[in-house]
This record gives sequence, C-alpha cells and structure tokens, in this order.
Amino acid sequence: MLSGKNELALRKELLLVQSALHRAQLKYEIVALREKVTIGSGWISRVLTIVSIARTVFSFVSLLRR
Repeated sequence: MLSGKNELALRKELLLVQSALHRAQLKYEIVALREKVTIGSGWISRVLTIVSIARTVFSFVSLLRR
C-alpha cells in the first residue's frame, strides 16, 4: 500500500511540475507577444507622424502655388 501512495504522490508532483512549466511557457509567450505589439505600435506611430508631416508640407506647397 505504501508503494501505491508513493506512486500517487509522484504522479501528483509530476502534474504540478508540468502545470507550472505550462504556465511559465504561456507567460513567456505573452511577454514576447506584448513586445512585438509594442514594436509594431511604435512603427505605426512613426508612419502616421511622417504622413501627417507630408500632408502639412503638401498643404503648404499647395497654398504657395495659388
């Protein structure tokens, strides 16, 4: 009977370790995804800034032509 209890305790420990590993992997993936989103949003804001400046310059040039 002691062997059966040991086996159950080992199985429980294995399941806990596997669960902890899975949670750690998910946390890592979330951090990696957040970093990619941050980088992407930085590029989007730069592009929008450039477009805004280009529109302003184009408007100014249009006013000078008139």
